[in-house]
Amino acid sequence: MSRPGTANCRETSWREWLVALVIGCGLSLYVWRGFLAGGGLVGGDTYPYFFPQKQVLAEAFARGEIPLWHNRTSLGYPLLAESQAGVFYPSNQILYRLLDIHAAYHASILLHYAAAFVFAWRFCRSQQLSASSALLAAMVFVYGWFPVRVSLEWSIIGGVWFPLSLWMTERFLQKSNRQRLACLSLSLATHLLAGHFTLAFITQLTCLGFAFLSRPRHSVAYVATGLATESPPAEFVPTMILNRWRAAAGVAAAIAMAVALSAIQLVPTYELRQLSQRDGTHAVFNPSDGHMPPMYLTQLVASWWYWHTPEMAASRESLKHPFLLSAGDTNPVEAHLYVGLIPLLLMTSLLSSPVRRFVRTSNWKTWGILAVAGILYAFGWFVPLFKHLPGFGFFIGPGRYTIITTLGFAIIAGLGLDGLLRRRSSATKIILTTVIGLITLPDLLKSAEYPVCDAQVVKYPPLRGLNESWLAKTLQEEDARSPVRLLSGGPNIGNLFGVSSVPQYLGLGPAEYFSKELAVDTQPKSADSVFPTLAQWQRLESLAVTHVLTTESVQNLSEECELLGSGPDAFLNRVWGRGTADCFLYRVKTVRGRVSTEPLNALTQLRFLRRSSGDVQFEVEVRVAAEVHLSELMFPGWEVTVDGDPFDASQSSGISRRVNVSAGPHVIRWRYRPQSFQWGTLVSLLSFAVVAIWCVRRSDRNSRC
Repeated sequence: MSRPGTANCRETSWREWLVALVIGCGLSLYVWRGFLAGGGLVGGDTYPYFFPQKQVLAEAFARGEIPLWHNRTSLGYPLLAESQAGVFYPSNQILYRLLDIHAAYHASILLHYAAAFVFAWRFCRSQQLSASSALLAAMVFVYGWFPVRVSLEWSIIGGVWFPLSLWMTERFLQKSNRQRLACLSLSLATHLLAGHFTLAFITQLTCLGFAFLSRPRHSVAYVATGLATESPPAEFVPTMILNRWRAAAGVAAAIAMAVALSAIQLVPTYELRQLSQRDGTHAVFNPSDGHMPPMYLTQLVASWWYWHTPEMAASRESLKHPFLLSAGDTNPVEAHLYVGLIPLLLMTSLLSSPVRRFVRTSNWKTWGILAVAGILYAFGWFVPLFKHLPGFGFFIGPGRYTIITTLGFAIIAGLGLDGLLRRRSSATKIILTTVIGLITLPDLLKSAEYPVCDAQVVKYPPLRGLNESWLAKTLQEEDARSPVRLLSGGPNIGNLFGVSSVPQYLGLGPAEYFSKELAVDTQPKSADSVFPTLAQWQRLESLAVTHVLTTESVQNLSEECELLGSGPDAFLNRVWGRGTADCFLYRVKTVRGRVSTEPLNALTQLRFLRRSSGDVQFEVEVRVAAEVHLSELMFPGWEVTVDGDPFDASQSSGISRRVNVSAGPHVIRWRYRPQSFQWGTLVSLLSFAVVAIWCVRRSDRNSRC
């Protein structure tokens, strides 16, 4: 006998899809309704990290270019390889071509929240949840895990593919054919194109675990007859084990196909990883950072009224308890785990034997195992061991594995609700589920508010004031005459003025940026100290810094600098929440400039002809044979021509690009043409062609049969 109300859970009608879509869109628009009124996010990584990337992305699209390089963050870095810009991610390709970056960024959030809900609902239906409880489970998953992480764009951009990939895995397990394997591969590949591969890696692991742990098809059918207990006969066990391994092997094949399909993104990222601070030799990278302290697990029952109160958050009391991983730091965002009190209570219904018998054909045990595994890894206890395995040592944030736990708890809660309401009418089920949802949603959102969440929606977002910014206008006028590089207290913020700025803020960046030699002070050490000092000035000169931005007036200004302007800024004051306080912009009087020579006095004339993110061309005249330096990062893929002829660069890495020229006038052009991108593109195109032909030929063969 099949379970009441869930006999056709693997099949859904168009009406159910429509209801899920309407509710998903409605929840997204309600929760983020501030976006509809022109508001926007402030806080966390929104302005220091994501908007500077999206600005270069949109500008390159407008020029008809592929944004492979970011030329504004410090001395530049490979934008495609860093991955978080999602250069080839489908929605980015559309939104950032049609809308301004503020509208595109927030429209993307709205769309992905709606899609995440629909995909989560559909997967929950495949896990034998009824129509109403699947909607509740989807809401618990999406609005229990993602809103607190809203300052991390990759969380929802990547997280939307987590339930979809699991649904594709479920479909493949039910009927293993080429088309379904290809669909799973495409889902996983699109996830990889979204960038920031932590959740993509977690998704792949979860799909593998789900495939191995799920009850094999014939066992489900055997139990569903009502003639057997949950344990199959002994003669079935070897076959079941073999089928589990076959299922996992099929998912592993899909993962391999996804890697090949997304090679256009992965190959450049792998190259950057080998030359980054994550090469295994830099102490700045610790895979244990962002774990969930074990005592913080009690937030499941003591969330916004205890652990997340301002007083407890300020004291960081959760970090003072035993059983902590002392090797890494953490924060409330990474460590957040909450599914609401009512769903937590619904989970306990599985302690009842009648409820367990009702859900015996479901995967509730599978999700119980996966949920617990997610929690245990989130504690960080296994990081010292697992970091030596492929993939695990590449990422920080063990607390992110709670995405598995959240989905598992949501599914188990939904199954528990179905078990409790198994003898109720459809109308009663819908009414009770709706009431639970209306109570749970504000409970979840309250837990994701300040002080846990580090971003909020404001009515007047800073980016709207960029056109009124005197700093942006002044710096762009200066940049039109000679390339500007700004020293600013907010890493990457200066990029949004349309100029290069230091210091940098990167999660995955060239190793040179994480050396002590490039560390710079952005303000005086004391009110009466000279700024910049002689030692500081030498470092700034090597970085070709031309302007200095401070939030306080420098009382003892170096003779090398002069005040260019001061006053409140329509953009910067909103980003930093400074009200009407003044900002101070200084110009360096005798700057060496972006281009210099060795010997120093060889340069007699300089004129820039082109300056784009991946293409720099300038005309120089030198009185003697010299080495011409361009103060931008040298990275594999940069090629140089002199007077149109290919030349060899003087070095393969470092904080400047160098080429030797003879005496006289020359036109020097540096272009970024990385072989990693070319090889990745070739592999992706060939892989897509192979998958398409493989599926089409199989379909033709089936149709002839």
